[in-house]
Amino acid sequence: MTDAGPAKLDAWRLSDDLAVEAFHLSRSLPSDLRWLSSQIARSATSVPANIAEGYSRSSKKEFLHFLSIARGSLTELEYYLHFLRRVDLIDSERYGQLDDLRRRAGRTLFGLMRSVRSNLSVGNGSAGHSIREQRTEYSYDDHS
Repeated sequence: MTDAGPAKLDAWRLSDDLAVEAFHLSRSLPSDLRWLSSQIARSATSVPANIAEGYSRSSKKEFLHFLSIARGSLTELEYYLHFLRRVDLIDSERYGQLDDLRRRAGRTLFGLMRSVRSNLSVGNGSAGHSIREQRTEYSYDDHS
């Protein structure tokens, strides 16, 4: 990516960093969990890919649509990280590192979505539409 493209966006850079880390994590999983490795890699790489694709579109409305898809993929990755922690495939420290990066990417992506939505609303009077950040908190209490 060049500085003229989506790489200039903090949301893209953070989600790209997260995708790289999640990819490395997926490669370290046991071979009998290839299905899970694939899902992790796909959801993680979908985030910066959708930001990039949306950035290249011809309208802010389309950009916002792709940012929404990226947000969904980020939430999917959030669940996979939670699942890996629950089944002891990653330790608390590694989970914390990845989750911190995921949270930073999510906050930045949400801010970008808000900004694009605001610019879209000013441009076409669709201020009635709203974006709200959703927080998901997972518990790691022992349920046994």
